[in-house]
Amino acid sequence: MNEKIVWKWVILVCFLLTCTTTFAQFRAPKILKHPKRIKVKNLYQLNSRYRETNVCISPDGKYLFFMTGRGGQPWSGRPSRLWKGKLEYSGDIWYSQKMGKKWLMPRALPATINTDNGEDEPNVSPNGQRVYFQSWYSGWERKGGPYYSARLYGNYWSRPKGLGGGINAFFQRRQELGQELATDGATMSADGKTFIVAVGPYSGNMNLYISRKDRRGRWSLLKRLSVSTMGNERSPTLAADGKTLYFASSGYGGYGGLDIFKTTINKDGSHGKVVNLGIPFNTYLDDYGFTLTASGNEAYFIREGDIYFADTKDANPELKPNIATLMVTGIVKNGKNDKKMGVIITFMHAQTGRVITRTTSNSVTGQYATMIPITDRNFIQTVRKKGFETFSKGFYPQINNGLNKVEADIVLQPKEKKIIAKKPPTPTKVTKKIIKKAEEAAAETGRAN
Repeated sequence: MNEKIVWKWVILVCFLLTCTTTFAQFRAPKILKHPKRIKVKNLYQLNSRYRETNVCISPDGKYLFFMTGRGGQPWSGRPSRLWKGKLEYSGDIWYSQKMGKKWLMPRALPATINTDNGEDEPNVSPNGQRVYFQSWYSGWERKGGPYYSARLYGNYWSRPKGLGGGINAFFQRRQELGQELATDGATMSADGKTFIVAVGPYSGNMNLYISRKDRRGRWSLLKRLSVSTMGNERSPTLAADGKTLYFASSGYGGYGGLDIFKTTINKDGSHGKVVNLGIPFNTYLDDYGFTLTASGNEAYFIREGDIYFADTKDANPELKPNIATLMVTGIVKNGKNDKKMGVIITFMHAQTGRVITRTTSNSVTGQYATMIPITDRNFIQTVRKKGFETFSKGFYPQINNGLNKVEADIVLQPKEKKIIAKKPPTPTKVTKKIIKKAEEAAAETGRAN
């Protein structure tokens, strides 16, 4: 009897210690207070009467991608999915381009990407030439899905290619174990080497998982992030620095529903301090899908299925990444006729010659953009293209806090065609005999005269 009482006390103490540890780990984070009023507005020109979610902004703020249930495409069929009691179409990926201060009417990506399977969770690369997304295409297991990438060639999007590796293996394992194949938000770092996704029961609590790409280009098996709680984590978004993470959660307290939080992710998957973004980003409603431009001055997020915008120039500095970033942008053109060109641009470390990254310019617009690690801020930009002189230029920018932008247009000069004078053909033996006979005949003719 005494032994049973002892065990009961041991179990009780263990339970209390667990509760204490859990409370200490997930106590309510600091809520940011902003010095000035931040105006938030609904982007009616992008929204529809159906749900919009999983918004992604390119670092330069020129392209906005998102998922919508509005349908209206040849592959859409009939509304068949329920969201908060309302029927909507199978999800598609749409995008809009910003001209000046206005967003153009959004358009759906083509049928090479969108299908009736429901495409979602788009992420756009810094140069706008690649989109990453999720789709449960038929046969996703053998195609390297359910996450894919597609490239933009001029005005045409390529067919998707599965990311494969540990990302594909993770979802295949869940399927084999009979677990729900549900996600709600994924993010790809600007350098294309870090991937984070929210996974779990769609109507329950999800967790955040991370995968990294190795030197051989293979993705590691998805691993649960320590920032996940016993609550519900969704809609992760990595900032342009590749380390600052924004996510929605019900596990850290706040204003009610899903609130938006910020933290940093270390190389080993551990995380830094978690902060609540505060009002006006968080309310008693579900607020999620927060994303910033590289400058940190423009924010986009989702509230109850609509896209919202906020001018964050005067926001609390803690809202923005505190790591300096370097963006290089420009236009590539032909020096002879000013025609825009699509080329591969290589960035190398100025001292070691090590390749930092490569990017491509669009063959129609000539535009390119890429993010350079601050540790590699002294770099050389090179372009080699057949028929043109090799282009090479060094940059040594001074780095300040926040976004550092280098504008570097590239003008390629066509190689001049060298005209080589042809040498007269060397006479053959037969030719020499003919010449000799002609000379002899001419001599005889001269004597006769």
